[in-house]
Amino acid sequence: MDIVLSLYNKEKEAVSFLPHQGGFLNNLKESIKKILKHGKGIVAIYDNKLIGFIAGYEIDECFGKCKGIYTPLYAHGVRSEYPKSLYQKLYKQAADMWVKGSYTNHVITFFSHDKEIRDTWFWLGFGLRCVDAMREVRPIDVRSRDITIHKARLNDIPDMAYLEGKLTQHLNQSPLFMPRKNEEPIKNLTEWYKNKDNHLWIAYRDKKPLGYMKIEPNAETFISKHQDVMNITGGFVEPNKRKSGIGTLLLGEIQQWLKKNDYSLCGVDFESFNIVGSSFWNKYFTPYTYSVVRRIDERIGDLYG
Repeated sequence: MDIVLSLYNKEKEAVSFLPHQGGFLNNLKESIKKILKHGKGIVAIYDNKLIGFIAGYEIDECFGKCKGIYTPLYAHGVRSEYPKSLYQKLYKQAADMWVKGSYTNHVITFFSHDKEIRDTWFWLGFGLRCVDAMREVRPIDVRSRDITIHKARLNDIPDMAYLEGKLTQHLNQSPLFMPRKNEEPIKNLTEWYKNKDNHLWIAYRDKKPLGYMKIEPNAETFISKHQDVMNITGGFVEPNKRKSGIGTLLLGEIQQWLKKNDYSLCGVDFESFNIVGSSFWNKYFTPYTYSVVRRIDERIGDLYG
């Protein structure tokens, strides 16, 4: 925990409005206990002191049909007084163990403003895939005469399902290539809507649904689960309406609701290769983590024997 929190405090120097660590310490402790019990990794010890570690969860299908390892934000680190080259040594040993088990897709999440660590993973063959970002809750000054936005009601679910279908098409296309099926959207959205902590806003013009954005308490990192944070976990705007400012209008409505309900921070996670999405989120949010991926040629298993 000391190592992870020291890395967090360093990131907080770059993104000063990240939440106070007191709000997620229990969650972080439990997450570390869980990966020590169920994950697979190694530690570096010097003079009877833990100076670095890396661990990950085994995944049967990791961004494809290959088995992989996911190393969350809390599952790796090196003490600040030791060189970052220790990361290379840790990964070399861990990767040898993982690949011998046929886990050839490796994914790791780390704090985005640590350039030395970022470069380390880049030179180890990893490429960017996902981003976690945060913003302080504050008004967004935007208006529209012909677009109306309201918090979704139960009778809006068919319109929400229509937009979810459009989002699925978007994710399947180039350059995202994220295979997703839109099975039983009305049933799934109804179940999601029943959770009192889940909220969604939908935009209309002449009674036609043009876009939506939804929020909920939990997202991808232990930081996003802080009690001061609410997270955007989905959003979509019809492609031919994206220059109408609908996304900004939806985000603005959410900011007002968050302010009224005493949330101080708003989080989001997105794919870096989602050209439209990443451009929008980067305009209003500050990244604090990157998730990078390395795909190892699975034929190496034939040689490992």
